[in-house]
Amino acid sequence: MKYVRFCFIGVALFLLAGCFQVETVVRVNPDGSGTVEERMLFSKKILAQFEAMMQGFAGEGNAKPQTMELFDPNKLKAQAESMGEGVIYISGEKLVTDKYSGYKATYAFTDINKLRLSRQNGGSAGEAAGGAKPPAVPILFNFTKGSPATLTIEMPKEATAATATDTPAAAPSADTAKMSEEEAKKLTELFHGLKFLLAIEVNGNIIETNAGHRDGNRLTLADFDLEKFGNALPQLEKLSGLNGRSMEEAKVLLKDFPGIKMEMNEKLKVVFGK
Repeated sequence: MKYVRFCFIGVALFLLAGCFQVETVVRVNPDGSGTVEERMLFSKKILAQFEAMMQGFAGEGNAKPQTMELFDPNKLKAQAESMGEGVIYISGEKLVTDKYSGYKATYAFTDINKLRLSRQNGGSAGEAAGGAKPPAVPILFNFTKGSPATLTIEMPKEATAATATDTPAAAPSADTAKMSEEEAKKLTELFHGLKFLLAIEVNGNIIETNAGHRDGNRLTLADFDLEKFGNALPQLEKLSGLNGRSMEEAKVLLKDFPGIKMEMNEKLKVVFGK
């Protein structure tokens, strides 16, 4: 189905953009207000390569070093405007680890019905690093106040013109699904350090939900920790064979898949109260 294909196109785009660690958590209150907390980290090694390229373009005679600053409050404020009506930037800080550099930002919204998120949130860092920004297909929220309150999350169905067609992709042949040990090793090197998390937390007790991945009051929409792939050739071949599969087939293939949690319902419902 289109949604399954979309999710793995998203993974491929992150791989092409560089080594990211992105975490986005939406916290929603019983009145429909809430916050979005985003953590974006980018490989220092990749950043150094881009800075060297920038220095080269600036010319050897330019004594001022060319640096990239990912934490830019002005850009984060502008990003808040693109996240929906009434969304504002609250606070942020620079984050630095041994291998990564980035930021943490918190946004606030008054009505989750107007919030527009995409799996490409945090793309500002990718743009700053020269990466291509994929089309933003929003996740839609439908919230009804009450005691209890009801939140419906509608997952995106299309990401590109290719996935928007009604013609299903051809299932991979046995030859294309196979890869060599060397290919698996190279793919694993690309995966190294790549993490992506998108989750919803409700401020209250969950009464009913059809979520596939729940931990207390947190519902995980997508969680990719691709370091956990290791160099397991059968697992990588299984992942490459997802294109063209039905939703039910994908559920079977991804069950207990190392490093991946993905919400398979196109409409996720959660009923919660205080």
